[in-house]
Amino acid sequence: MIIVEFYKSLSSSIQSTIWITLILILILVLLRIKMRNYSADKPAKGIILICESFVKMMNGFTKAMLGKQWRALAPYFITLSVFLFVANISGLFGFTPPTVSLSVTFSLGLITFLLIQLFGIKVNGAKSHFKDLCSPILMTPMNIIGEIAVPCSLAIRLFGNILSGSILTILIYSFLGWASVVITPPIHAIFDVVFGFIQTFVFVMLTAVNIGNKFSESEFE
Repeated sequence: MIIVEFYKSLSSSIQSTIWITLILILILVLLRIKMRNYSADKPAKGIILICESFVKMMNGFTKAMLGKQWRALAPYFITLSVFLFVANISGLFGFTPPTVSLSVTFSLGLITFLLIQLFGIKVNGAKSHFKDLCSPILMTPMNIIGEIAVPCSLAIRLFGNILSGSILTILIYSFLGWASVVITPPIHAIFDVVFGFIQTFVFVMLTAVNIGNKFSESEFE
C-alpha cells in the first residue's frame, strides 16, 4: 500500500519514466533470451540485424567523437539514445513523455556533467584538469559558470522543445475539435517521431561534443 500511495503521489511524467524504464528492461531481457539462439556463423536477420546495425552505428559515432575513450562511453550513448527516443515518442502510446519534466532532463544533463569531469580527470589527470578550470586565475568564476551551464542548457533545451511540441499538439486538437481525427497521423509523425528523433540526436551529439572537448588531440590519433 505504501508503494502504491507513493506511486500515485508522483507526477505523470515521473510515472511514465518508471514504466518506460521497466518496458526497456523487459525488451532487453527478451532480446538477451533471443540472442541465445544467435550464431555468429549465420547472417543476422530480423530484430537481431536491426540491433546489430544500431550498435555498430553508435560504436562508429562514439569512436569518431571520442577517440580512444569510445569503448568506455559507447554503452552509455547507446542506452541514452534508446531511452531518449522511446521517451520522446511515448506520447504515441498514451504516456506523458518523461522529457516534459525538467527533473528528468536535468538528471540526464547532470550525468553528462559528471562524465565530462570524470573523463577530463581520467584523460588529463586531476591536476591538469583543475588547472585548466582555473586558468587564467581571473577567469575562474566564469569557467566554473561555463561548466555548470552545460547540464543546465542541455536539460532546458530538451525540456523546452519536447514540452512545446506537446503543447502545440494539444492546441491543435483543441482548435480543430472532431476534425483533428483526420490530421492525427501527420501531427504525431511530426511532433512525436520527427521532433523526438531530432531532439535525441541533438542531446546525444552535444553530450559527445562536451565530453570530447576535454580530450587532447592525442586521444584522437
